[in-house]
Amino acid sequence: MEITLGGIAGLIAALAFVVLVFFLARVLSNVNRTLGSVANTTENLERQLDGITMEVTALLHKTNRLVDNVEEKTELLAPVAHALDELGTSLNEVTESVRTVSSSVHVAADENKDQIAQAVRWGSVAVELFKKNKPETSSDERPSRRRGRRDRKQEQEPTTVSPGLIATDDTIKS
Repeated sequence: MEITLGGIAGLIAALAFVVLVFFLARVLSNVNRTLGSVANTTENLERQLDGITMEVTALLHKTNRLVDNVEEKTELLAPVAHALDELGTSLNEVTESVRTVSSSVHVAADENKDQIAQAVRWGSVAVELFKKNKPETSSDERPSRRRGRRDRKQEQEPTTVSPGLIATDDTIKS
């Protein structure tokens, strides 16, 4: 048997083809394992997504019930909020009325301050005259044990009304 150049070339080509097939088989085997792993991962993700989808659905139902409950409570509280608003308005009106009355009283007091002062002076003179002319308590009657600071002060300082305090023209001399 004679070996020709064409036979050697065919033998080299056959050996190269066998080596190429061997390496392609290894690559395809690795690709097959990788695709199997990807398929398992995809199945696991699908199962997990199913669980997550169910949980999200349950959470949405609970959220919808909670929103409905909050809306019901809000509708129940609307009259209370309205009543508080009306109460605030009424309080503002009362405050304004009190402010107006206070202003009117202040103006009237400023306009009549001389007459008020004269009335206070006459009242003081009348009280002093009444105390001076009040009959003394008998020794059988015991004074009350409870005495205020004003009573003790009056016992220490006797009050007298001098005839020079009262003038005939309805004014009090100081």
